[in-house]
Amino acid sequence: MIAKIYTRDFGLQSFIVTVSRSKSGKIKSPLLQPLTQLDLRIEVKEKSTLHSIKDLALGVPYQHLHNDIVKTSLALFTAELLHRTVREEERNEQLYDYISKSVQLLDLTTDGTADFHLLFMMNLTKYLGFYPLENEAGERSVFDLVNGIYIDGVPGHFNYLDEPESRLFELVSCATFENMGSLNLNGEKRKIILNVLLRYYEAHIPAMQKMQSHEILSLVLTA
Repeated sequence: MIAKIYTRDFGLQSFIVTVSRSKSGKIKSPLLQPLTQLDLRIEVKEKSTLHSIKDLALGVPYQHLHNDIVKTSLALFTAELLHRTVREEERNEQLYDYISKSVQLLDLTTDGTADFHLLFMMNLTKYLGFYPLENEAGERSVFDLVNGIYIDGVPGHFNYLDEPESRLFELVSCATFENMGSLNLNGEKRKIILNVLLRYYEAHIPAMQKMQSHEILSLVLTA
């Protein structure tokens, strides 16, 4: 199989992987579940975009991520988001560490995980280059999705959030993983914020393909 793996030393790379079904085989399919953190010994081929894995082992064992329906759904959404947004084929330790630590936090956190994906999306924009500008434009300001800034009135285009959407967007932008359990968002507000975040991403990543897993995620989080 072909696996796309985000590595600490080489950024996003594609690998050809032989998955074994025998007990003695080294590489088993569970090791290639979304967001699994691995220790790899690889062979990088300079004139090829497809590399080889010489050895593979579990790097960070999860306790709940792959056996909790909410966390598994959040992991699938996060993996799809990264697949559609991260294109770097060069070393970016800060981005790698952010992803690694965030997923470990999701695995171990017991309260407020239903809003994890919103904070992950918001903070990921720091590494993708379009984090919202921190400015004061009043309580009735609207958020300009194109320029990433709060403004009074409306911009000269239609790609902006109305006042209620802007306040929800602002709420998430001010939150942290440590206090995400205090957001107390209901299913409707959570869905609104997710949709406006997706609009924000699409405004800054024109070639970004439509997400698929967010609809399933919405069902899980409102069940």
